[in-house]
Amino acid sequence: MLSQRLVFGNDQVEIRYDSADLADEIGLTVNLTSFEARELRQAFAHRASFLIAGDVAFSAAAYMPLRSSTEEYSESVLEIPYFGSSRFWIEGKEWFDRAGQQALYLPGQAIDVETEHFSGLLFNLNPQQLVETIAQESRRVVPLELAERWVQRPVPIDLQDPRVLQQQRSLEIQLDQLAAFRGTVPGHPYGALALALEKQAYRCSARMILIAMGCCPPEPPNGESTSDANTSDGIH
Repeated sequence: MLSQRLVFGNDQVEIRYDSADLADEIGLTVNLTSFEARELRQAFAHRASFLIAGDVAFSAAAYMPLRSSTEEYSESVLEIPYFGSSRFWIEGKEWFDRAGQQALYLPGQAIDVETEHFSGLLFNLNPQQLVETIAQESRRVVPLELAERWVQRPVPIDLQDPRVLQQQRSLEIQLDQLAAFRGTVPGHPYGALALALEKQAYRCSARMILIAMGCCPPEPPNGESTSDANTSDGIH
């Protein structure tokens, strides 16, 4: 399972056995209170890569079954599974994501998590910025007040919807681009490529949520590209 290809940085990472290493990286996206292997007698093997783009931290990881908990946090997260599944308990209700079926947007509530053998992408989002992006991507069809209600609750995202897959692929392309750039020039979270990726993360996340909530983002008028005129990080 650990041979599963990571979304980015796959060729630069090796198998590691200290869960604290992965916890430190995932801790950039959520406020962890516990993080441990489900099988405590077994070494916790994992492969992971992370990027920071603006104020968004991206963690791509493959790992053995684990359980973890988070406490309330000011940031939300979106998790896209590529192999396996995860279960989440929030205020007594169970949610899940599963590779090829469902991704999950999660608000910054306290969460208990249990996974199978798993590989996925996790990144944090500022809720207010996400609200504004949802309204913008809907061309103001969705008012800010409604978008605020959406981001305060979990939102399952259908990974079998080709419109969602289009957004996912667009994000993967820019992750690859920044990971390749950082292979030779480390850091620069506020460089042009990094800020373009940050913007794309919000746009793709907003569009996935709009699709999930039954409000598909409209196509631009007159066949125009959805890319901004002055940027190269638009939706493809």
